[in-house]
Amino acid sequence: MVKLKVHPNELPEEIYFQKKSFYFKITVAAILLSMIAFIFNFPIGKLVKAQVESAITSNPACPITYDEMKFEWFLPKVILTKPVVSGRCYSNPSSSLKLSDLSVSFQSPSFWPLGVKLHTKIKHKLSVINIYPTIGIGGQVIKIEKSSISHKTLKEFLGPKSLSFTGDVEVESLIKIDGGKIAQSDFLITSTNLSIPPQNMGGLDLPNLAIGAFQLKGSVNAKELLEIQDFQLGAPDSPVLAEASGTIKLNSHNIPNSMIDINGEVKFTPEFLESFGIINMMLSGRQSTNKGFYKFRVGGKFSAPIPSFN
Repeated sequence: MVKLKVHPNELPEEIYFQKKSFYFKITVAAILLSMIAFIFNFPIGKLVKAQVESAITSNPACPITYDEMKFEWFLPKVILTKPVVSGRCYSNPSSSLKLSDLSVSFQSPSFWPLGVKLHTKIKHKLSVINIYPTIGIGGQVIKIEKSSISHKTLKEFLGPKSLSFTGDVEVESLIKIDGGKIAQSDFLITSTNLSIPPQNMGGLDLPNLAIGAFQLKGSVNAKELLEIQDFQLGAPDSPVLAEASGTIKLNSHNIPNSMIDINGEVKFTPEFLESFGIINMMLSGRQSTNKGFYKFRVGGKFSAPIPSFN
């Protein structure tokens, strides 16, 4: 083996490597000690409890009741026993949502924004929602991930007169809050087992519709503009297959008056068209693409959308 000649004024390379390794270990140890000191000295327990109490009492329009507020010191956690969310929170005053579990716990320190990351876990029947709010300097960030909402939970939100369906949806979202208002919100909602059973909706008899896949990707900005970046409904063997994008100008004071502007294309199976003569009438004289899709537009208000085919 050929050894490199070391200059009289230079140290062997092994010395430099050992020095770098030593400094790296010191740096890692310092970071770990800082985090441990933060956890044991920062009043996390009080912060978690204060955040829960503030969230419940600061919004009288959305009352949440519970039997008892329990506190655990290990990874400080607040647990609400038998929590009930009033239907006023989701525009259905005659109902209420009885949750299986609602807890808020310390997750970790946050470096951006600088502060504390919490974990709120909500359970209702087959639904599990994981919310990670970060409270710190320079704003607040709320992340929702690994959350699954059952059709049974959604049905209670939407009310008994809503369209009946089965299936579960997965939810991911990142919400940035500045000055108490939403500055930016990005979301992704997906499902792989969406199905609409036979029913009568507004005098229209619906057959069984095994939709299957569903995806909605979009964002909401500070000007209350909801941008639908990608909407997909159905699979190649579904009775309806659709893709769309567009915007909804939200009216936070009166959601039904929100204005819709959505464009897309849709494809129907012959069996589906046989069941819906009104759609056949709307398609009369319209030319489909070579893949069988019809271009459409949905405008008007959220409470009374106006569909049309190009």
